[in-house]
Amino acid sequence: MKSSVVTFLAVLASAALISACGSDDDGGTGPGPTPPVFNGTVSVRDNSFSPRDITISVGDSVTWSFEGSNLHTVTEGANANPPSPLFDSPLMRSGTFGYRFTTAGAFPYHCRPHIGVGMTGSVTVAP
Repeated sequence: MKSSVVTFLAVLASAALISACGSDDDGGTGPGPTPPVFNGTVSVRDNSFSPRDITISVGDSVTWSFEGSNLHTVTEGANANPPSPLFDSPLMRSGTFGYRFTTAGAFPYHCRPHIGVGMTGSVTVAP
């Protein structure tokens, strides 16, 4: 009798453990794994972006790292007064600003205070 009780408890414990573990396989109905996001980094130095132009893929992001002694922005658009830029950092001297690109295309950008001295760049987003 003792051995049948021990066996019963062992089977019960095993069943509870297996059911608690679950499965990582969702039967193929989920969206699948999320692809890694490339993080391109651009240095914002006094009156220049380095690299000035960068190419990424849809879904990737770019991080601008502010390293200069002057205040700068990263503002989408080819001219000094874009109507409604996709991204527009505050005036910054240090720290980072990032943006994730969700559509393909060419995205010129500039520093608002220094566009007149040629502080411009571009992000090309490939499909």
